Amino acid sequence: MIDRRRFLEATAAGALLGLAGPRAAFAQSSADAALEALLQRHADAYLHRSPEEATSNNYDVGANAGLRALLDDRSLAARAGDRAAIAQALADLKRINRAALGQRAALDYDVASFVYETLTDLLGRYGYVDGNLRPSPYVVSQMNGAYYWLPDFIGSRHPIETRADADAWLARLAALATALDQESDRIRHDAGIGVVPPAFVIQKTIAQIKGLRDGAPLQSALIAPALKKIAAKGLGDYGARAEAIFRDRIAPALSRQIAALEAVAPKAVDTAGVWRLPDGDAYYAASVRSNTTADIAPGELHKVGLAQCQELIAEIDTLLKAQGMSQGSVGQRIAALNKDPRFQVSDDDAGRAKLLALAESSLKDVIARLPQAFGNVSVNPIVVRRIPPAIEAGAPGAFYSEGAPGEPGVYSLNLKNPAEHATWRLPTLTHHEGVPGHHFQYSVLAHAPELPLFRRMVRFSAYTEGWALYAQQVADELGLFENNPFGRIGYLQSELFRAARIVVDTGIHHERWTKDQAVKWMVENAGEQPLATEREVTRYAVYPGQACSFKVGANRIVAAREAARKAMGGAFDVRKFHDLVLESGPVPLAVLEKAVAGWAATSR
Repeated sequence: MIDRRRFLEATAAGALLGLAGPRAAFAQSSADAALEALLQRHADAYLHRSPEEATSNNYDVGANAGLRALLDDRSLAARAGDRAAIAQALADLKRINRAALGQRAALDYDVASFVYETLTDLLGRYGYVDGNLRPSPYVVSQMNGAYYWLPDFIGSRHPIETRADADAWLARLAALATALDQESDRIRHDAGIGVVPPAFVIQKTIAQIKGLRDGAPLQSALIAPALKKIAAKGLGDYGARAEAIFRDRIAPALSRQIAALEAVAPKAVDTAGVWRLPDGDAYYAASVRSNTTADIAPGELHKVGLAQCQELIAEIDTLLKAQGMSQGSVGQRIAALNKDPRFQVSDDDAGRAKLLALAESSLKDVIARLPQAFGNVSVNPIVVRRIPPAIEAGAPGAFYSEGAPGEPGVYSLNLKNPAEHATWRLPTLTHHEGVPGHHFQYSVLAHAPELPLFRRMVRFSAYTEGWALYAQQVADELGLFENNPFGRIGYLQSELFRAARIVVDTGIHHERWTKDQAVKWMVENAGEQPLATEREVTRYAVYPGQACSFKVGANRIVAAREAARKAMGGAFDVRKFHDLVLESGPVPLAVLEKAVAGWAATSR
């Protein structure tokens, strides 16, 4: 999962659409130049309205340095402004004659069109949508909200080189209280229209907010890393002021958010699916489309997931039997592997350190093999670390975060329970989150300067997650599991897990499964561990459709590759195919398929 790992509020996603600027310029330039200028204005407006994204893009410098002291506006008023901006942006985009655009500009147009039309739909609904076009009906949950995402952003990603940077960090720290209160207002507003998180989500969320509020502030992810940077630069003592801000502003705002959730809790039920919410079936259909970038009905997608699960279960069954494991269902045999002492580390810090070292070793191995499958083998620095303990209970098993400017990317593992990371599974997880998955994705894109700023910022789960899942297949094709049969079972089980996600996500949101029913199905059919599965299904409850993006995206990348191979015959070069996919940048998959087909035709 990518962190996406810069989650943005709806206001930030909508801010991308900013002011369109003077239309007279269109008559004075080519269609390509007009589109380029329009999208650049959108990008500039977005970064001015999203200070967090401005920091992530190293935009908060020079004349824009004031953005470094600010956080995004998460209010209802800002959301209304976003909707108006989207309508204007879409109208201006349609004034450009797509037929007059060159090939690359046409791709940019198609990407912008999908983004604007999707946001027009999603911001007309309740909840919020992030920069990956992933909607959630709940503004605050165990997996999103200012309390969840901003501690790492403020504490670790905020640049600190000068005293002005340190002062800006202090201002940003204080601004967290406002962000929390804005979201608390939206919790109350949404409850008034019948949108209340499930009871099990509220329970987990309150526990996590209390963990942040009641922990030692100077040791928290929100404050400790920044103070370390400040001390290293010799910029002075900011600890007392930071602690006072936390005590006097942030902690009370966290208490108010807890109270807001406790106030709506009596209205909560344990139903996981969004079908119970206002216009819930339409909300889910929109969520599936935005996450997969595909027009596929949820019921049909459920059938696709079931079919793929059966195919993968049959293949895993054959491999398990080859290792002398023939008794019980595939799910039972995978469960046995999860507990096999050969693949377990100790449940202590030494065991956690071993998992981190194994992940680092897998990264080194695959990086050495990249030239076999890629022309562009740019790999930026990456570190492997533990997810902060304060948020482990609600976090996924692992995720990747693109580093702040000048900082390495971060592959984070959930090590609350080391037993969840059986070592036969770990290499594939590392290939997904690291190389040739998410980190490699970002590395290649970072070395593609010709990509317009607008295109660097828009993201699509089906592309990013689809590539990371496809990257697991590439790792297998590179021979990384030739002498590791259990590692290859881990690769296929990971594929099964993603196919099962389709079944379970559509199950709870379309087929009206209960949470317990979804957990039971995943455990029995995919061999997942119960505690980890409960956390996964809780995630699906708050991000409907997102779990479908992985396998749908990977399937379509494979289909595009094989179509190109068939069209090109002996001229097909997988290295050039991979470079095309990665250097195109994030795109809806229909746009990617069109680009690959065009490449195959001209190259042939």
